[in-house]
Amino acid sequence: MAKTYDLVILGCGPAGERAAILAAKAGRRVAVVERANVVGGTRINWGTIPSKTLRESALFVWAHTHHQLEGIRTEIAEEITVSGFMYREHMVVQRELELINRTLGRYSVEVFRGHGRFLDPHQVAVVDEDGVKLHELAGDVFVIATGTSPNHPDDVTFEGTVVFDSDTILKLPRIPRTMIVLGAGVIGVEYASIFAALGVDVTLVDTRDELLPYLDREIARRLEQELGRLGITIRHGERYQRIARVEGGPPRVRCETTGGDVLEADVLLYSVGRDGNTAGIGLEAVGIEPTARGLIEVNEAYQTVQPHIYAAGDVIGYPALASTSMEQGRQVVRHAFGIPGPLGREGTLPFAIYAIPEVGTIGATEEDLRRTDSEYVVGRGLYRLNPRGQIMGDTGGMLKLLFDLDGLRLLGAHIIGSQASELVHIGQAFLRADATAFDIAEALYNYPTLADLYRHAALEALREKMQRRPGWQPWTTPRSGQA
Repeated sequence: MAKTYDLVILGCGPAGERAAILAAKAGRRVAVVERANVVGGTRINWGTIPSKTLRESALFVWAHTHHQLEGIRTEIAEEITVSGFMYREHMVVQRELELINRTLGRYSVEVFRGHGRFLDPHQVAVVDEDGVKLHELAGDVFVIATGTSPNHPDDVTFEGTVVFDSDTILKLPRIPRTMIVLGAGVIGVEYASIFAALGVDVTLVDTRDELLPYLDREIARRLEQELGRLGITIRHGERYQRIARVEGGPPRVRCETTGGDVLEADVLLYSVGRDGNTAGIGLEAVGIEPTARGLIEVNEAYQTVQPHIYAAGDVIGYPALASTSMEQGRQVVRHAFGIPGPLGREGTLPFAIYAIPEVGTIGATEEDLRRTDSEYVVGRGLYRLNPRGQIMGDTGGMLKLLFDLDGLRLLGAHIIGSQASELVHIGQAFLRADATAFDIAEALYNYPTLADLYRHAALEALREKMQRRPGWQPWTTPRSGQA
C-alpha cells in the first residue's frame, strides 16, 4: 500500500528543502525522496560551500605571497594538497547538514533514501541502486527539485586522474602545476581564478567571443584584466576538438582545439554546462517532456503541464542560484496550498560571481539601457581612490551605478572587487526603495568603508547630469529627483 502525503518532493537541495519545511510548518504532511546519502544537494556537498572554502584558502595564499609586509616572512610548501586547504569545509558542511536534518525532523518531514520515479501522475516509487522498489508514495502535490549535473559529452572520458568536472575537481590529490579549464561560465571563471591564486598556471578556454556576455561590459573587461593579473591565459572563441590522456609519470592531458592549437597540462577541468537530473524519474508516465538539456519547462507559478506537479531549482534552468532555488521552493508551496506570501517569478535579483576578484551585479546593465534607447547617467566609485580599498590593497575594484537621466532613479548596480557579493545587497536595497542619486549621495556611511563607494558614485552621476543639462543645479532641485 502506498503511503499518502499532501506533498511529495523529489530532491532535497535548496528548493526541495525549503519547500518541505514551509509546507510542514503549514501543517501539511510532507515526504522527501533523496537519492544521495546526504541532504543539501550541490549547494552544501559538492559545489557552493566546498568551492567557496577553497576560495578563502586561495585568497589567504595570494595575500601572503603578493602583499608581504616588512619583517614578516611566510613559507608555502611546494606540495600542497587540496584536502589541506579544505579543513574548514568539513566543519561548515557538517554544521549545515546537522541544521537541515534537525529542521526536517522538527517539522516531521519524512525523508526516503533512494531514487524517485513517477508511476503515474499521483504516485512515485522509491527504488534502490539495483532498481528494487523500496516504497510507494502517493501525493496530492509533487515538486521536482532534482537539480543538475555537469555535462559529460560522449567523447570525453572523466577518469578522475587528469580529467575532472566541477563535482570532482575538489577531489584532486594535490594542487597541479598546470591546468586547462574548458568553459568560461561562472563555474569555469571561479575555479580558474581560485587555482591561479594558488600558483597554478591556468589556461581558460572560452567557447564564446567575450567573457560572461550577460555582465555589464565594463565590469567584464575589468574582470578579464584582473584574471590576467592572476596569470590566467584566456582563449576566446575556442572549442575542444579532442581530449586525450597522455601517459607518463605522472600522466598529463592534451587538448586539441578547433582552432588548431594543442594544449597540455597536468589536469583539465571540463565545465561547459550542466544538465537536468531528469533521466529515469518517470516523466514519460506523467506526460512531461524535458528539454534537450534535461531541464523542465514551467509557467509563472512553477507548474509543469500537470498543474499539481511543480518543478523548482536548477532543474528549471536560469538563474540556477541557491538563493533563487530556495525562494522558488517556497513559492511553489504558497501557490499549491494557498499560503500567504509573494508569488510569481522573482523580480530584480542580486547575482554574484565568486571569482578572484568577486563580481556582484543587480539591475540593468549599460548595454540593456542602450538597447532600449534609454537616457541615463553613470557614476563610478574606484577602489583605488577609496581609503578602505587602499588599506586592503585592492586597486582594481570598481562600483558602477546607472541612473535614468531625468529622475536620477537607480537602475542598476555593478561591482567588481573585494566583498562585491556583499556590497551588491546595498544596491538591491536602494533599487527596492526606488532610490535616486540624491538619496544615495546623502546617505551616511561609516568611514573608512567600501560602502562609501556608493556615495562617490552617486555624486559622480550628479556631476554627469550637470554636464549633460547645463544650468541644472542638483542641490536646489526637489528631493523627488525630478528635473
